[in-house]
Amino acid sequence: MIIIMDDVVGNTTFETDCINSLQQNKKKTGDDNYKEKWYSLDEEHHFQDFCVQMLNVAGSFFDLSTCKGYEFWSHFNTRPRGWHIDQDEKLVSTTGQTRFPLCSMVYYVKVKDLKGGKLHIEDDIITPKSNRMVIFSPNLNHCAEPFMGDRITLCVNPWSVKL
Repeated sequence: MIIIMDDVVGNTTFETDCINSLQQNKKKTGDDNYKEKWYSLDEEHHFQDFCVQMLNVAGSFFDLSTCKGYEFWSHFNTRPRGWHIDQDEKLVSTTGQTRFPLCSMVYYVKVKDLKGGKLHIEDDIITPKSNRMVIFSPNLNHCAEPFMGDRITLCVNPWSVKL
């Protein structure tokens, strides 16, 4: 299942606030992006309110009743490795077993002058758009095309286990 929703965030300053936060993160860490990190549901961090709101939206389509927390990360004009499936990478590397999030979420904060950069989920192709959220089922192979232009995404994966 793939859900595409537009105009998800009603806060008109969210894009600016988000970009400022990513730029401040770069000053602190030298990296534009927030690295993939696990958070418990009540753990405070800069994007906690956003993540909780996105979990509430996703909960309308996926059963998140067993959710213990989530991974959060960003892509500031970057893209993930090629085709992949969101999974517990540590478990795969240590035991060979697979475990998947309850769903995967990609939120497009800003898309401007974009050439390429479409999201491929299996055989579906989704065009990025500012304030668009894509929620999809676990265990789906996906990738983002190479691109030129501005493409800023926030990603959230809820889990039923603590990573």
